[in-house]
Amino acid sequence: MARILIVDDEESDRLLLQGFLARAGYETVVATSGEGAFRSFLEDGVDVVVTDLHMPDVHGFELITILREFDPPPPVIAVSGTGVIQLHMAEALGARWTLRKPVDPALLLDAVKRALGEKSDPSRHKRSG
Repeated sequence: MARILIVDDEESDRLLLQGFLARAGYETVVATSGEGAFRSFLEDGVDVVVTDLHMPDVHGFELITILREFDPPPPVIAVSGTGVIQLHMAEALGARWTLRKPVDPALLLDAVKRALGEKSDPSRHKRSG
């Protein structure tokens, strides 16, 4: 079963994303911050990362940049309610898909399915460089 890491500092958004993914049969791991997400990524062997862009400690942009350094990098889906420019910035940094909040469940599930189609063995993730 695929394991999806959900990163969002807003509890209601985390629960909403977690509910969509759990109903679709995915196992979820949640983190309330970018720092917690990085720890979960290393410890929990996740297949896909779904991250908010605006968080208080490690910003979503920073998280995407850090995860990009792994070989292979995990597929990242960035979500934001702040605007299209931030989503384009996330894509430029390495997010494979971007979604506006409130997240459309069908679009989220489509992005996760596509990400899983591209993913490699999560046990092979290692930091390069």
